[in-house]
Formats: sequence, structure tokens, C-alpha cells
Amino acid sequence: MSSRRVPKNVLFTVALAVAAGSVVSSGCGGSGARRKGKQSEARKWIDNPSSGKKDGNIIKIPQIGLEFEIPDTLYVFKNCEETGHSKGDLESNKEWVTVASCSSAGVSSSDEDLGASSSSDSEMIALTFYLAPKERPVDERAVAFYRNQYQEAGLNIEDLSFNDDYFDKTGIYAKLQVMDESGSNAVREIQQFMFPYGDVMYIARMEYPFGDTRAVAQDWKAIMPYFRVTLAR
Repeated sequence: MSSRRVPKNVLFTVALAVAAGSVVSSGCGGSGARRKGKQSEARKWIDNPSSGKKDGNIIKIPQIGLEFEIPDTLYVFKNCEETGHSKGDLESNKEWVTVASCSSAGVSSSDEDLGASSSSDSEMIALTFYLAPKERPVDERAVAFYRNQYQEAGLNIEDLSFNDDYFDKTGIYAKLQVMDESGSNAVREIQQFMFPYGDVMYIARMEYPFGDTRAVAQDWKAIMPYFRVTLAR
């Protein structure tokens, strides 16, 4: 296919944009169409975000229904903080606003105890939560749409499924690999969960080098239950 001859950095950017769920079909309408009618407080917050507060190890942003209790034990994403709420952090969807992030600081002794390799796993990575306008339904029928988009972008799909009770959340889970120019070898891996509430959608997302041996999966499972949202679905 001709797309295989596109420079690697272009393929990578396209893949991230699709993995982020930024592709909207023409039938769904643009931003102007989505913003008609009454907006929830959470939706208004996206256009005019305000900071929350930290009480001990709990981050609270009442306007968007967030209460995030930072787990006591984390192996990789040890630095959890409320973000500056900037838009376009991924450069793949300008309407995604960062909410909170748990980042690594490279390899530590704890990581090495879990089998990490300092030569391959020293890149700083993060598990970041975003809030975005809900541009299309996030349900069982939407899985086919995202599968088609990911495949067209050349992403390898390891898992893509709708879950109605994923750490007490309902949404679409994806585990994807960004491929090299040949389309044969994975270079990056993306783990993402999109979960909607009314007219907004939260996204939990982490991305790391393919084959990274740090305990990212363990930290994902530790963090997700403590990221609690009290908004109407």
C-alpha cells in the first residue's frame, strides 16, 4: 500500500490521532452543532477550566465530578498531580483538556525489582486523564467504527471492546500498537479507555515503547478504581 511509504513520523502522528478517538464522521456534525442546546457544568468547564484542590492524597474538581484518590503503592507512575488543564496536549485533538496525570521518573530500583531494563525502559511516560466533548456515542455499536478507523490508520489492534463495568465505569477499552514503516514491527503501544458522562467524555491514556517491561499494567489497574466520577451518565 502507498501509505507504507509515508515517512515514519507522519504515520506515527496519524496513528496517535486515530488512537485518541479524534476522527468524527461527517454525519455527526462539527463543534458548532455539538455545542447547541444546554451544556452541563462539566462541558462548560472544558471551554473555561478551573483548578480543583488537593486534600491529602485526594484530588477534587467538583465541577467535573472528579475525586481522584492517589493509590499508596505505585511502581511506575509515582508522581500524580492535577495538571494545568491545557488543550491539545496530544496534538491530535485540540478539544481534549488534561485533567490529571501520573508520570514516571525513568527507571528506579523498584522498577528494576519488577524486571525493568534501564537501557530500554528509561523513557519518561505517563498515565494521563483527559476530559473532552462527547462527539459521538461511546457504546457497543461504536466499537465497529473505531476498529475500522484504527485498521485504516495501520494500527495493530490487540484488544478493542465495550465494557459496561470496567472499574465501575462504562466505555470502550483499546490496546493498540503503532507500527513501523514496513507495517511488520510495533514501535509504540497505547492503552486507552474512553468513558462518557452526559455530554462529556473522560479518557484515560498511556503510551510507551513497545516491549517496555515496566509495571505499567499493574499501575493502570491500581489507579483506575480510584479515579471516581460522580456525573450522570
